[in-house]
Amino acid sequence: MVPEQARRVVPPSARFKVMTLAEYRRVYRESVEDVYGFWSSYARLLLWRKPWERVVEGEAPRVRWFAGGELSPYENVVSRHRGTPVWRKVAVLYESESGDAEVLTYEGLDALAGRIAGWLESVGVGRGDWVTVYSPPNPESLAFMLAAMRVGAPFEPVFTGFGYYELAKRIARRGSRVVFTVDGYTRRGREVDTLGSVLRAVEESGAKPVLLVSERLGRKVPAAPGVYTLDEALSSGAYSGSAVLGSSEPLFGLHSAYRDDFKPLSYPAAGFLVQVYATSRWIGLKPRETLFNTVWPGWITGVSYLVFGPLMTGSTVVLYDGAPDWRGWDRWISIVESYGVTLLLTTSGALRLMSRQPAELFRSHDYDSLKAVLVTAEPLDAETWGWAYSVLGTLKRPLVDSVPSELSGAIPVLDLYIQSEVGTFLVGNLPSYTFTHIVPGTCGPPMPGFHVEVLEDGRLVVRKPWPAIPVEAPGDFWEKWREGFYDTGDAARYSVDGYIEVLGRRDGVMKVSGYRVSPGAIERVVAGVPGVRGVRVYARPDPLKFEVPVVSVEGSADPEAVRKAVREKLGPILEPAQVTVPQESHSA
Repeated sequence: MVPEQARRVVPPSARFKVMTLAEYRRVYRESVEDVYGFWSSYARLLLWRKPWERVVEGEAPRVRWFAGGELSPYENVVSRHRGTPVWRKVAVLYESESGDAEVLTYEGLDALAGRIAGWLESVGVGRGDWVTVYSPPNPESLAFMLAAMRVGAPFEPVFTGFGYYELAKRIARRGSRVVFTVDGYTRRGREVDTLGSVLRAVEESGAKPVLLVSERLGRKVPAAPGVYTLDEALSSGAYSGSAVLGSSEPLFGLHSAYRDDFKPLSYPAAGFLVQVYATSRWIGLKPRETLFNTVWPGWITGVSYLVFGPLMTGSTVVLYDGAPDWRGWDRWISIVESYGVTLLLTTSGALRLMSRQPAELFRSHDYDSLKAVLVTAEPLDAETWGWAYSVLGTLKRPLVDSVPSELSGAIPVLDLYIQSEVGTFLVGNLPSYTFTHIVPGTCGPPMPGFHVEVLEDGRLVVRKPWPAIPVEAPGDFWEKWREGFYDTGDAARYSVDGYIEVLGRRDGVMKVSGYRVSPGAIERVVAGVPGVRGVRVYARPDPLKFEVPVVSVEGSADPEAVRKAVREKLGPILEPAQVTVPQESHSA
């Protein structure tokens, strides 16, 4: 019997499109031999106000792509569809945890973004002014990001799983002119006070941004200078323009985890749009598709494949504002069934949790609309892949030789490797481009245009710059180029057929339930807990979360006080699984 990790699988639904390894290798080789020509061909698919003069300017890694060019990001994401059949099709399907639903067409989304953009202009926000988003998934937070794009303001979405302290650092570092939030949201039936966290973060940051609050729960918003409700903002006149940016002006930003802290990255307008448009088409996004991406912006997968890629391709996106297990672990699958989702994008950690549930829970739903399950974040092990392929990947109706009663699989389950610094997927099988057979337990081969290699010492590297390479980044990023290539910080190895198996981080950064976590950020907070004389944070393998943080403290600190400090300041996603205080520390 062939070991699971060495199996070669061609799902029945994909047999008509599979290419040979020789065909893939030819396409890939040509793309990396002329990487600048390769990406230029995709850049020509965008709408340019001024054509670029040079494909690349500068020396790696400090390069600028499409130098001299100018474009309107909003025009390329939304208004490119004006006057086409896409304009009146559904852009956003929203469902709250309680089951309330909302629908926006592309025309309706454009109108909402235009009114918010008019308000942004009225409070003095324009080209180059940073704004921050701290909100769960909902139509107005998506429209706010598009509105910022429309006036030329770079935005940073912050995951609401982060606490007030991390939010404060991002507001201060960006010098945010506006913070968008909601008054609260529900998780597992319990209300979460989002606005309270924002008010505390603003006070901590020392900044004085204007606050824009969507009243989702109907809580009282304080009447104070610089605080507006969304209803007030929507009374402003609509913004009719669409800001034009130079190729290397920042479009949006994120904070990514390094060993000692979370640090800011900023992405270039043109290069990012080129890269995300190409990769979105490769994974199968087009006007007839409906994507349910369970990763919300605040993480690169959510920004690239929810805010940008689906809208650029005219797809429909599903937003779910709720817990994945609220009232049952089949909630996501019921959403797939209800809205005819064709592409499900989720994380390995989520699938591991789902695999612990009875298969009948999911099989009771009809999700024959699905064409593929796309998986990212931390590595997807072969066992979990096998569960996802047999349970989620088997349709209700027979397809070729797929037998539903035997859970034999029918549609692709694909592990795709992404990293914040790169901005998009860069390794993996592509349903609408270079699709070769699947090898469970691997990500598949490198994607065209990304010169990816695994070195003999197990380092996963990228040898040539990519279009979305950050225009602003910490010293840690530039240091990773010191040998003439980019060291991703991940460990990997080649599997059968030259496929890449990513093993996890090898630079001290942690992967917790798919979240990239900084041990240093935890150490800094724990160091401030009374009784702590020294602290070290390290990762421990976990069967469900991949890794969890463990805190070792010197001193006489109360372990519960340590957990509370991390939970409140940094957020529950960083809460340590274990806090150890050696006995000798108490007696010292």
